[in-house]
Amino acid sequence: MNARVGQSSDISHSLGYAQNRDKDGGILLANFTDITASPEEQARDWMATANDYKTRCYTIIISFTPTETVMLRSMPDNGRDKIRTIIRDFLDELSERGNDVTECPYIVARHDNTDNEHFHIVIHTTDMNGKRFCDKFINKNANRAAACIAMKYGLEAPPKAVERETAHQEAEGQRRKEKAKRQHKPTASQLEIDEKMRRKRAVEEAAKRKSMLKYVIEKAAKKTDSTEAFIAALAEEGITLTRDEKKGICAVMTDPDGKIRKYSLAKDLGVDMTLIPNLSIQDKPVVKSQHSSPLKPLHHAQLNVDGSGSSRNAEHEINDGHNSDDPDEEWKRRNGYKL
Repeated sequence: MNARVGQSSDISHSLGYAQNRDKDGGILLANFTDITASPEEQARDWMATANDYKTRCYTIIISFTPTETVMLRSMPDNGRDKIRTIIRDFLDELSERGNDVTECPYIVARHDNTDNEHFHIVIHTTDMNGKRFCDKFINKNANRAAACIAMKYGLEAPPKAVERETAHQEAEGQRRKEKAKRQHKPTASQLEIDEKMRRKRAVEEAAKRKSMLKYVIEKAAKKTDSTEAFIAALAEEGITLTRDEKKGICAVMTDPDGKIRKYSLAKDLGVDMTLIPNLSIQDKPVVKSQHSSPLKPLHHAQLNVDGSGSSRNAEHEINDGHNSDDPDEEWKRRNGYKL
């Protein structure tokens, strides 16, 4: 199976030749074309919507080898159903490669006047939307699409076309693999998933805890008529009140895990403070013991009283580490004079 592409500016001639009755010329497939009309009527319909292009239509001849022809002609109805499937796949593959015929009028006609079955595809270059058919690389795409379909159905194809199509498929596969690799986002590990779920549960539990505290505090405030009764009602629920310098009045409770929780009534819980009685509560200050750091021992220069060592060192120590105040003696000492 191979494909050969041609082009024509004469729509009437292309349609008439494809449907030549002396060569069978029966239409197998058609798109946006009345197959019951004559070739002349079909040509008039196509020309009515054709734009003024130099190439009015493309012709693609699909040919089969003599061996394949014998196989096809041995099938019922000369293998027309099989041929329809093969050519549909060919046109779909051609469209996938950039030469989309989906919106273009076309016909597929059979010729049996030679020893090998061949089929003429005539494609109108003006589609149903008035746009030009994309014919970029149509020769290369048609040859490789035919080789691709031949490989798919176990048919023969030109060795060079098969070689190029195989290389093309390998390159496409590599490009898709690299693209998928670039776009791949590693899935989160189970530890990360567990951590996210733990945080989500913690947020939900905190929201429930705050909602419960707000409900209990406001309920106690509404049902009691004195400060003492209000504080006692909260104590029965395991809630104590304290005052914070920044947050104001806070509720303190211990959660089921034994962790102490402290929430501001106004800021954290959103309690209606008009319900709360006047409270005189002070928070217990946190006293931290301060330990003074041990003092470092002071090192004092000591006088060498036993006369050992050089007199210069002794003088240095007597002068508390400073040289003599006499500039003449200092100059002589530096220049090697004995004093």
